[in-house]
Amino acid sequence: MTVKKQAGKAEPDWLQKKRQLATLLQSHFPVLPGQEQWLPWQPTSCTGQENEGWLRHAGTYTALPLEEAVWDYSELLQENLMEKALRWQDNQLFAGHLANIDGGQFIYVPDDCQLTVPLEFTGRGCLANPHNVIIVGARSQVTIAERLMVKSAQGLFAGTEILLGAGARVEYRQANDLRAPAVYTAVHAYQAHGATLDLHLVVANQGAVTVSASNFLDGAGSEWTPTALLDPGDTGQLRFIPVADGFGQGSHADLTTYINDQGQGQVKLTPFKTGSGEPLPLKSTVIRKSGAAKWPLSLTGVR
Repeated sequence: MTVKKQAGKAEPDWLQKKRQLATLLQSHFPVLPGQEQWLPWQPTSCTGQENEGWLRHAGTYTALPLEEAVWDYSELLQENLMEKALRWQDNQLFAGHLANIDGGQFIYVPDDCQLTVPLEFTGRGCLANPHNVIIVGARSQVTIAERLMVKSAQGLFAGTEILLGAGARVEYRQANDLRAPAVYTAVHAYQAHGATLDLHLVVANQGAVTVSASNFLDGAGSEWTPTALLDPGDTGQLRFIPVADGFGQGSHADLTTYINDQGQGQVKLTPFKTGSGEPLPLKSTVIRKSGAAKWPLSLTGVR
């Protein structure tokens, strides 16, 4: 990514080493089916097209473009960037994404922070590997809306990591406009005990789109309630892969998937299940739009 320089360096040593390690070990990881649509990435070249729209704020919470946060919040990101939620060691595609991250958003909400006004970031530009890191501290409460408008001449991987401390309550809304020959969207979360994440995910892209929604519920009393609205239109080929993991008494995940199948596009659903076989209570409901059926109010008006 293009970053501000310190001591003549484009990015911190720890990030350079982490990218190099991901490149070196990439071939040793499992192959993700279909990864050839993205690998290998080539350097992006978008003359005259600036990346903009990233949220900036200092005070009760912090928001910075990721290329600046890797300097200013170096220790926090060393520990969390693609380690707990979206893990770079899981497969070759994820390792390749880490090695090629070229922009994104960083948001940090400290412990015991109650934000009544929703945070929204609307990053725009020509990127092949945008990546967002959202960290919400213990017992904090916040609503965040992600609305990226990104295009790429090659396969595009858009990753978002949401990390919640104990007892945090977060509503996260994602309705991005991603344009590329093939799109991979990964929205992965990690929740400490007693945390609640209400995820609203809208996917209305044309073309080939793979969506990975994953969460690890670490401890007792964690709740994940994802809602996905999938609208392939007339030409979309959408694949939705929801996964939950974790353990602890009272932890559970309830998924609701809305599908607009009125056009010629197609949606392929992967069954909602745990990735490790843990006995985590899961519930999945699929609702298909027919006739005058209405979308849920919180998801309307995004297309």
